[in-house]
Amino acid sequence: MKHPIPLWTEANPPAASSSEVFGGPVTALDVRPLLAQGEEPFEAIMQAVAALPSDGVLELTAPFAPVPLYGVLAERGFAHLVEQRGPGEFVVRFAQTGIRPSTPVQVVMGRYPATAPLFAEYGFDLCCGGKHSLEFAAKAHGVELAAVLARLQAAAIS
Repeated sequence: MKHPIPLWTEANPPAASSSEVFGGPVTALDVRPLLAQGEEPFEAIMQAVAALPSDGVLELTAPFAPVPLYGVLAERGFAHLVEQRGPGEFVVRFAQTGIRPSTPVQVVMGRYPATAPLFAEYGFDLCCGGKHSLEFAAKAHGVELAAVLARLQAAAIS
């Protein structure tokens, strides 16, 4: 029996793993020299993000974990992996998952089946065919959108 709600399409196939999400071409950006000169690297980071191909990965090197950037890029559909290589050397890889506030619940659940337990925990379901956005669902269930995005991003790359 065919499922009444298509969970993915050829244009939006299910992701297999974090190696698939982070397997695209890498753009490296080391912001340590900018910070050492007293400059703010945010604009350079956002320019690098804007220039990424859809399957591209931004590999950012910084002297600290750029925690505020995680939320900024999560809202734009990016997941991240962090590696501390040594004192003052954090390498953070950002890759597009398509999980944004405007993404319908159905699309996320279909592409990333590992997110299903989180949706259940938050009380999100496929009512109305799952067509409502994550932002709508978060508001409807009284949960913080940023927390939902962060947890879905983590589940998508697990």
